[in-house]
Amino acid sequence: MRVRQRDIAQAAGVSQATVSLVVSGRASEGGVSAATQARIRAAMEELGYVPDSAARSLRGGRSGLVGVFTYEPVFPARPDEYFHEFLVGIEVGAANHGQDLVLFSSAQQADGRRSIYAGGASRLQHADGSVILGMFRDDDEMARLVREQYPFVSIGRYDPVPEAAWVAVDYDRAVHAIVDDLRRAGHRRIAYVEGADTRLPALARRAAFAAATSADESTTTTLFDVRPELIARWREDGVTAVIAENPEVAETLEQSVSRLGLRIPDDLSAACLEVPLRSGRAASWSHLIIPKREVGIRSIAVLSGILDGSLPRDHHESMQCVPHHLGTISPLER
Repeated sequence: MRVRQRDIAQAAGVSQATVSLVVSGRASEGGVSAATQARIRAAMEELGYVPDSAARSLRGGRSGLVGVFTYEPVFPARPDEYFHEFLVGIEVGAANHGQDLVLFSSAQQADGRRSIYAGGASRLQHADGSVILGMFRDDDEMARLVREQYPFVSIGRYDPVPEAAWVAVDYDRAVHAIVDDLRRAGHRRIAYVEGADTRLPALARRAAFAAATSADESTTTTLFDVRPELIARWREDGVTAVIAENPEVAETLEQSVSRLGLRIPDDLSAACLEVPLRSGRAASWSHLIIPKREVGIRSIAVLSGILDGSLPRDHHESMQCVPHHLGTISPLER
């Protein structure tokens, strides 16, 4: 026999109208306390109640669908790809909250990027709210979502539209920790090698390194300049440690060092500001662990909080990176 809302109301000791508010996602707006909401949800779970998403949609309620929109293609998502763990976390978070995911991927433009408003209207409205990823965001589209009061959470800090909710990665403390470890090992001249892009995570890492080494004799260069001749010049100039912005940079540095007949960390200490490629030459480098999966899980939790009214639509929070040392930061012999 199908379980109905009146059965839930009787089991929880509340009115059917109160149950309806919880099912539709309007409990907080209707003044239903958190304890009563929890009691109703427990009764729903115990009785095996399954909401009719189609009927709820027709009544203007919530569908139980959460959108995922990416400004760049992300599939196939191999374990080493930047977005992979974020997507895993989003899936785990949705499962934890009993929500289904909808991937919005059809609005692709000629340059490979996607538009939320392709054709003039937002397809995200098919979902109760959405998680938005992508290195290159469209500020106008994000601002328009805010004006339309559409619930969404950006993965990654998004300063251009301060009213947008986001869950971000905080690199500052971890980058400072790696620089401090290098200093304690005796390294005073550190070379930082930027990647080939100006995406938001890269800019955050560069800013963190610049702040951590503002009083040092450190140097910054780009991936395109990395070759054995540069490594040789570093050694002449007293550079004893290098920080790679991403795994691609780490691989290029490892190859250039090897071509000179040198070794990391015997001749040059090294660290990468992301997990190196698992099968790469730099796989054993000291590195940062970026809490991508945790950020994905938390983004769903924040979106759920916005939907039920327990969090504001402009909620902002950050999660810390953690330094992980595998032995490529060596004491400098004096």
